[in-house]
Amino acid sequence: MEKMMYLSSFSVTEPDDGVYLYYPSWLNVWESHLYNKALKSTNTHGWGFKRFGTTKDIYAREMIRTPPYIKYIDAMEQVSDSALQQMASRERMSLMKSRTAFIYVDTWGESGVFEDNPTALHTSTIDTLPKNLVKKFSVKDFTCKMRGEKQSLIQAMRVAQDYLNWGLFDFVVICAAYRAVPILTFSDEDIPVKRAERSKEKAINVNLSIERVGCFIFSNRESKLKINCGNYVISSADQRQEAKSFETWSDIDLISYTGLRKNTISKILPNEKQLSDSDVISLNDVYGSSGCLSPALSWIYLDQNVTSSGKMRTVAPNNFGGYDYFDTCY
Repeated sequence: MEKMMYLSSFSVTEPDDGVYLYYPSWLNVWESHLYNKALKSTNTHGWGFKRFGTTKDIYAREMIRTPPYIKYIDAMEQVSDSALQQMASRERMSLMKSRTAFIYVDTWGESGVFEDNPTALHTSTIDTLPKNLVKKFSVKDFTCKMRGEKQSLIQAMRVAQDYLNWGLFDFVVICAAYRAVPILTFSDEDIPVKRAERSKEKAINVNLSIERVGCFIFSNRESKLKINCGNYVISSADQRQEAKSFETWSDIDLISYTGLRKNTISKILPNEKQLSDSDVISLNDVYGSSGCLSPALSWIYLDQNVTSSGKMRTVAPNNFGGYDYFDTCY
């Protein structure tokens, strides 16, 4: 029997402030060194950041390095309220009274040390589990935090799918957060690129790292979006064979993918799958990169651009050649 679950409600938000370019400085030598290496590995010539809490009262070159974290924490509260309010009142009351699991995911794990003088209470919210969100959803059965860099949201979705299909829970709430700390962002993209794979084109693009937080409520109750999480595909000499070639791609109408490297998706797609350029969407090009939250932007794309029914496959490559994916029937 095919495993699947429904996305009952979701909400994603980002800062209202604009994008600011990062400038290397001799005051932050290691960060600047990683910045230059990351530019080389992604074949770009600049990096823009959009972060919660930035203010123009601070020196421009320091503004995106250490913005206050309170607005970032407040945003988690706002998206969870929004996701709840989008549900019908009867379904919302059912969630509060049902067996509900709560999973919190982020990209970096313990990142409180990179914030500017956080209190002990706020450090625990950032690094472990936001207790206020557990209370908001009246979760009494199961809570956990998952950290898996860019793959953590899809890993949490796979756990949620199993819990729902096994009948352990009626709802699974996943709250996800991406904090775009420059030094962590650069180190994550500092990947040696083989000479044969380096682009000969001049670097003209700018990478965008945009902080986002999101809340996703999954259940087995039928809704507009049906999700099926696939298995992790291990890096190999022939990934098309690992993906069982054309059979697993034959009914896909749209493909969206994350990551800053354009040649990744061409290695994954089977030769038999014929899609036009408009049917393959780079989520990072359209919305900017948001770490573990980037795959969820595929649902925003469907909401904004698609009117007919079909199936989209969302692919999230990791830094070692493998990838995670999930399918969304819309």
